[in-house]
Amino acid sequence: MQPTVNKAYPGAQGFSLLELLVTLLIFSILITIVIPSYRSFVAKNLQASEINSVVQHFRLARSLSIARETHHVVCPSGDGESCSPSSDWSQGFILYEDSNRNRARDGSEVMHGVHQPGHDVDIDIHASQGRSAVVYQGDGRPSGYNLTLTFCDPGNQVPPRAVIVNNVGRVRISETRWNGEPLNCSG
Repeated sequence: MQPTVNKAYPGAQGFSLLELLVTLLIFSILITIVIPSYRSFVAKNLQASEINSVVQHFRLARSLSIARETHHVVCPSGDGESCSPSSDWSQGFILYEDSNRNRARDGSEVMHGVHQPGHDVDIDIHASQGRSAVVYQGDGRPSGYNLTLTFCDPGNQVPPRAVIVNNVGRVRISETRWNGEPLNCSG
C-alpha cells in the first residue's frame, strides 16, 4: 500500500482515513485473537514451573533420604522456615532433614530447599486428604499413604494437573487423580 500524495502540500505524504480504519480493524482482530492465547500460554507455563519445582523437591528429598539414610520432610510453608499445618501448598514449601524425627523443623536441622512462588504466580496447590507433609524415611519411602497435589489455575485458562507421590516414593505428573477420576479444583 503506497501512501497518497497531498497535492496542496507537495512532498507531504500521508494515509487516507480508509487506510487507517482498515489498519485499525486488522490490528484489533489480531489483538482479540492473540491476548487470550497469550494468557493461556502464560498460565500453562506458570503451572508447569510450579509442578517442576515440586517434582524436583520430592525427588531430591527421596534421593537424600536414601543416600544419607535419614528422614527428610517436604511440607507447605508460608514463611520459608517452618511447616504450615495446612493442605494448601500455594504459598510455598520447604525441604529439610528431620534428624530428630519429630516432623517439625528445629533450628539445627539442615534446610535443603525452599520454594516461594513469585508475586505474579497465581496457581492453587492443594494436597489430598488434608496431607500437610511428606516424610521420606531412610529407605526412600514416604511414611503414610499416597499424596496427590492438585495444581489449579484460578483463571481457568488451563486444565488442572496433579503431582502424585506413591507409597514407594516415586513421583509422577498426571491429568487425572490416582484412580483415573477427573481432578477437582472446586475446593
